[in-house]
Amino acid sequence: MSDQKTIVVRGGQVYDHDGDVHKPKVADILIQDGNIVAVGQNLESGGAEIVDARNRLVVPGLINAHYHSHDTLCRGLFEELPLEFWLLYTLPLGINRSKEELRARTLVGALESIQCGITCVQDMLGLFPLDDESTDVVVDAYREIGLRVVFSPMVWDIPPIAMVRHKDSLPPDVQDMLGTVGRPVQDQLDYLNRQFNRHATASPLHWAIAPFAPQRCSPKMLQGCAELSHKHDLPVYTHVYETRGQRLIARELFADYDGSLITYMERNGLLGPKLNIVHSVWITRPEMDRMAAADAGIVLNHLSNLKLKSGIAPVLDLREAGVRIGLGCDNCSGSDVQSIFQAMKTFCLFAAVSDPEPGAPLAHEVLRHATLGNARTAGLQGKVGAIKAGHKADLVLINLNDTAYLPYNSAARQLVYTETGRGIDSVMIDGRMVMKERRVTTIDTDGLRREVESLMRHFIADYDAVVKSRARALPYMLEAHRRMWEPDVGMNRFIARTR
Repeated sequence: MSDQKTIVVRGGQVYDHDGDVHKPKVADILIQDGNIVAVGQNLESGGAEIVDARNRLVVPGLINAHYHSHDTLCRGLFEELPLEFWLLYTLPLGINRSKEELRARTLVGALESIQCGITCVQDMLGLFPLDDESTDVVVDAYREIGLRVVFSPMVWDIPPIAMVRHKDSLPPDVQDMLGTVGRPVQDQLDYLNRQFNRHATASPLHWAIAPFAPQRCSPKMLQGCAELSHKHDLPVYTHVYETRGQRLIARELFADYDGSLITYMERNGLLGPKLNIVHSVWITRPEMDRMAAADAGIVLNHLSNLKLKSGIAPVLDLREAGVRIGLGCDNCSGSDVQSIFQAMKTFCLFAAVSDPEPGAPLAHEVLRHATLGNARTAGLQGKVGAIKAGHKADLVLINLNDTAYLPYNSAARQLVYTETGRGIDSVMIDGRMVMKERRVTTIDTDGLRREVESLMRHFIADYDAVVKSRARALPYMLEAHRRMWEPDVGMNRFIARTR
């Protein structure tokens, strides 16, 4: 909820996507009831609260277009694990957790996001059980801390074992470790409909539809999600082509859909302007062209794709195809930090090594992806992502005294290539100052730290038990993983090893 008052952010360098992206002009920002009313010189409003932004770079709040709050307590527990192995451990750690843990883990991720200049996250939440009480805990935590959220509880009816190619080669008890039980379609669609009514969209809470992945959803589930998206005018997010195995699963199990998960979604009503597919490491060029023609979006998550050994998404091809692009940070155990700065820099560096010829500057382009582009994924275009009249007052003030700006030659380039988050001074969301002079003001951060320390004693005991119980699965999983790399899929998304 915005503060019902007038604020003037005075004398900062205001970043304008369409202006001078290297040396933004000094301007004031007039805010009323959480909305930007005007941007200009020497703006006056009697009795307004003044925010001194001198020697600050004021940028639109960064948006994280792909995130899962359910595993923030797993940070630092995993390394060098392919996705399917990682799921072997993380899936059971998300089931039947206490309400205290649900609240704490939501606040931990939200706190980090704010401290990193993220003012909006798309939370593709894996919630077990999928019920009203658990949902209330998460929604209330976001409202408490003040982070804008595009809330998207994941739905699926085909069990997690479907993520593994050659799953039938695994012993039954190993299959059970990954999950072999589905969930009823109508129960989940009814749950979503009920939540949209119980928690009506009211800034800073927004909704999206999140079928887990095409191979985890029957046609009935995908069609139900498409109908909900149309009925409530909501965006859709789903994991697609994250791994080489998923490319093979599409070819082998979806032959009736041209071996394409894009065709599968299209025939079930999802391919269109509301669709955002996440990862897309192993997407083909014809599928990119179809995505672009449908105005469907792709949300890149390079950091988790690298850590989980999925490969490198084809940045150059996506740009050439004209697909609209968003950026995400993904899980706290899969990429470790909710930093859009890292995501932006990685995007530019992968684009650089995709073509040996000199290319166009990308810093200002990726800043648009991280703000305007990510807003578009959520259907929030014209509302967030820019510092303009009529937009929400989601702002980040960056201290230009930080050494990342010594010397200060380009706002865009130094935001992308040198900013680590250290320079973030203050963060405003919906006209509410949620962080001021590096201190988050909306929650008791010391109390949260103590609470997490207490919860982790039980959590780590559960983690140790999971690791021990999964030891038997590893040789079978490794054999299935190696078989995934045998067939030719007509593309390479990995760095080749030299021998």
